Amino acid sequence: MAVVTSVDNAAVKAARKLARRPARDAAGAFLVEGPQAVREALGHLTQLFVTDPGAELAVHARQAGVAVTQVSDRVLAALADTVTPQGVVGVAELPALDLADALAGARLAVVCWRVADPGNLGTVLRTADAGGADALVCTAGSVDPRNPKAVRASAGSLFHLPVVTDADPGGVLAACRAHGLQVVAADAGGPVPHTAVDFTAPTALLLGNEAHGLPGEALAGADVVASVPILGRAESLNLAAAAAVIVYEAARQRGRPAKARPCR
Repeated sequence: MAVVTSVDNAAVKAARKLARRPARDAAGAFLVEGPQAVREALGHLTQLFVTDPGAELAVHARQAGVAVTQVSDRVLAALADTVTPQGVVGVAELPALDLADALAGARLAVVCWRVADPGNLGTVLRTADAGGADALVCTAGSVDPRNPKAVRASAGSLFHLPVVTDADPGGVLAACRAHGLQVVAADAGGPVPHTAVDFTAPTALLLGNEAHGLPGEALAGADVVASVPILGRAESLNLAAAAAVIVYEAARQRGRPAKARPCR
């Protein structure tokens, strides 16, 4: 296998463009970086760039029919979003998902309402997956879950859950109710402790923007506005931390059995 050493290689140039959303939208593809994320994305990969073609992950990718290209460390660094890449960057595709399809049969859907930080969004997605949620919905105005940082923070969970992007904020609440979901808005000033919410009922959990929270129309349209009590002197919880607390309370109430897996 010839080693690609130039960033001007056609395949490398096409892949590098996917760091920007317009290119992702046009191509219907995005970058996946690191062994864990690439392993989880294997069934969705169209191309894999590696520095070691003999690595187990590269072998599995070839066996799955993925085009594997060996590149130099310099080229991989140009493809990667991290300062110290881990030797593997893939190009993956996921089909666009309709909101109604994602919500059909869901017991817990997490809705990110104009969430701006890709690391937060990816971590919420990973948390939703780990806590047994059935879908994640991103409203229009939210960061793209295919953003390289969001993909990395999701640690592969992007490929485990139905994920809707660019959902119309005005239609999300109506769609949730049409599918029999109670709407629970998470807000630092919410009058109801999250532990007092009945999460045994099918639920859509709304999470707002990191700086501004949920807008008035979302709070007014919710069935319950809930908060995580602050016991110390912190002003509030990070969005992803609050999501973890609430999602796991929902899992506890529904009696979801825990699976012993290592934390990464």
